[in-house]
Amino acid sequence: MKFLYMLSQSAYFWLAGIIYLIVMESIALYYQYVLQFYPCALCVQVRAWVVGAILSSAISVYFRSNFWIRFAGLSFTLIFIGGGFYTSYYAWGVENGTVISTCSMGAGFPGFMPLDEWIPFFFGANGPCGQSPDMWFGLSMVESLLITLGLPGIVLAALWLLHLPHAVLSYIRLARA
Repeated sequence: MKFLYMLSQSAYFWLAGIIYLIVMESIALYYQYVLQFYPCALCVQVRAWVVGAILSSAISVYFRSNFWIRFAGLSFTLIFIGGGFYTSYYAWGVENGTVISTCSMGAGFPGFMPLDEWIPFFFGANGPCGQSPDMWFGLSMVESLLITLGLPGIVLAALWLLHLPHAVLSYIRLARA
């Protein structure tokens, strides 16, 4: 357990996570622009969650020696990965017919952050929901997302739980002072 706790203080851990997430985004762009599989609204929302995880990981790698910033970065990265996983799970339900969706051609971003208007080549939703392309091992892209976001989510959750006792004890010490 000490190894895992120390792992979160390593720049290599955070950089490996950033590279992993950038590779995920690169594969999505390859499928979009080379193979002509256009993303749906749910797919670009997953992209936004992954970009959030990249940004919070970048802050975490820079401030990894400060416990509170590292804990906040770990928390935000876990939230972003969890949001991406949840959206992927919802898309999986749409793909398999277990969720009835009114998924439209628009990206569905809020008015205060219209990513599809600001960066349309990356966040534009031009494809229909429920039809993700096949990838490796006979899995659809949505099924692959569940795996590629689920595994890092488990690691991040374990690291967060390892940091939690230190955060609680530190908070109690601060409250007493």
